[in-house]
Amino acid sequence: MIQALAQKVSSRLGRESKLVTAARPVYERALNALTFGRGIAWSINGIPCRIDPRCRSAMSKAYDPEAVEFLRETIRPGSVCYDIGANLGVYAIQFSSMVGPSGKVVAFEPNPYTLQMLRHHVAINHLANVHIVEAAAGDAPGSADFYAETWSGMGRMGAPNLRLKETERITVPVTTVDQQVAQTGLVPDLMLIDVEGFEIAVLDGARNTLRQHQPVVVVEMHPNVWASARTDRNRAESLLRDLGLRASTLLPGRDPPVDHGLVVLRKP
Repeated sequence: MIQALAQKVSSRLGRESKLVTAARPVYERALNALTFGRGIAWSINGIPCRIDPRCRSAMSKAYDPEAVEFLRETIRPGSVCYDIGANLGVYAIQFSSMVGPSGKVVAFEPNPYTLQMLRHHVAINHLANVHIVEAAAGDAPGSADFYAETWSGMGRMGAPNLRLKETERITVPVTTVDQQVAQTGLVPDLMLIDVEGFEIAVLDGARNTLRQHQPVVVVEMHPNVWASARTDRNRAESLLRDLGLRASTLLPGRDPPVDHGLVVLRKP
């Protein structure tokens, strides 16, 4: 009831009005207090869950509908899903429901601030089948510079996100998909990759897994920031050829190696 009233007031005054912007942190603290820190009741693409009130705009109720339609048709109970660039947990929550108690979700997230919120969402939703890897995925194990803005989820490796006013440069650990598979024995049936330009590095570090096990791969391509990841179209296309994969866009009218957007990698 409180949320419904707040939405009416916000719509009337304007979500970005000075009054609403100033009142938002107070409102979010009130929601958090009223739920005793257990998060507000929410749903993501029809999957009921609880989220921290501060994450409402970042975890919309209709999130990437084109991708989710494909994922629902692809994921089966008992599947193992790798969520690479798990962020606040919007896909980890959905994957947890899709794979069921017999399945497993492996969520990679390097930003220590975002990790706190991801852990919180896993805890308040009792997602026992979600395992968090506190590292970035890349083409080789090691460490890397990460430019973070607290838990906003818009941080990026390699160079700051220009949409952020201020960032903090921190060092984060880096692993690879192949290393994770070798260490845990958890072989992905599906990999979702959204890593702000480092998607080609992730695929490079998953060569053995992709060749031996051929998981379904959904990638958000960010060619506009590939330069910060020392990647270009030639490297991307060369790697896909080497792996025997072809990119098919989930959004009509897009050129996967050129345009930003979600793609599925398949054998030709």
